[in-house]
Amino acid sequence: VHYGNYDWVDARHRCQKEGGDLIQIRDSGMQQFLQRVLSGQRSEDTGFWIGASDSESESHWKWVAGDPKMTYSHWSSGQGPSQSGFLFSDGGHEDCALMKIHDGFRWHDYECSLFLYHYSFICQHDKLVHSHTHHTNGQHGSTTVFIPQTFPDTTPLSTDAPIP
Repeated sequence: VHYGNYDWVDARHRCQKEGGDLIQIRDSGMQQFLQRVLSGQRSEDTGFWIGASDSESESHWKWVAGDPKMTYSHWSSGQGPSQSGFLFSDGGHEDCALMKIHDGFRWHDYECSLFLYHYSFICQHDKLVHSHTHHTNGQHGSTTVFIPQTFPDTTPLSTDAPIP
C-alpha cells in the first residue's frame, strides 16, 4: 500500500519499478480482504488506484496483466462498463479504475493522469522479498507500507462439503 498523491500512470510505474503491478481484484474474497485491511488503516485517503483499465477499448475493462475480460467486478452504479461520464464528459477519457473508500469500496472510473485525480495505490507482487519495510520518499511526501500478511484462499467452498 503506497500512501500519497499519484495519478494512475505514476502509480503503475512505481509498482512496476518494484517488480509488481497495480493490484488486480479478481474475486469477492480479495475485495473483502482489502476492505478489512484498509478499513483498519488510519488514513485520510478517499480512494486507491487498482490495476484495471479500458484504455485500449472503451467500456471493455481488463486487468493490467492483459486478461481478455474481467470475470469479477465491484463497480459503482454508472461506472465502469456502464459509465455515464462526469458533467459534460461522455466518460470516454475515464480509463482507469479507483476503489473509493466512501462508496463501500466500489470501483469508479477516472481519467488516468489528470492533475485533479491523485490518490494512493496498492501494488501486487508475485513474491514479497521483505517481510516488513517502511520507506519514506521525501520527494512526494509518501509512505510505502508492505503489509506482512498472506492473501486468504478465495476459492468458494463447495456447498456439499462438510463443515469441519
